[in-house]
Amino acid sequence: MFGFFKRRRHATFSPEVQLLWTEVEKFRIRCRGKGGSVEQAIDVVAHDLFRQLTHQGTFAADLILKKGWSVKDAANLMIAEYVSAEILTGQLHSYRGMLNDKGRAYLKLFKMSTEGLISSGRMPAQLGYDGIRAFEEAIATIG
Repeated sequence: MFGFFKRRRHATFSPEVQLLWTEVEKFRIRCRGKGGSVEQAIDVVAHDLFRQLTHQGTFAADLILKKGWSVKDAANLMIAEYVSAEILTGQLHSYRGMLNDKGRAYLKLFKMSTEGLISSGRMPAQLGYDGIRAFEEAIATIG
């Protein structure tokens, strides 16, 4: 009568978004056993990425279809971009240049996803490690 008990239809997502979400979940599983703070951090990151994918799914389609990225590389890029943006806000610092537990976990996720891009050949090794070093230097100056 009032529609309280009707089943709600869930939005359908593009195949690219579904594949990308599956790959983020695989990354999440690979993070198990890396420490409690890393596990909590990837849970938060995965939740926020899913929310972003459901609202801005064209990013996934552009990377995978138009630019020819593999789903795993696209997931690694999205994770690296998300956690780096969060760290650079300065809100994950306990002191200037010092990350709190969540910030250190996000930094570990950044390194894992960057190393994933390096191991797949999407990013040259020297560029990737220079990027990690430059990111750590940027972290030291903010907070």
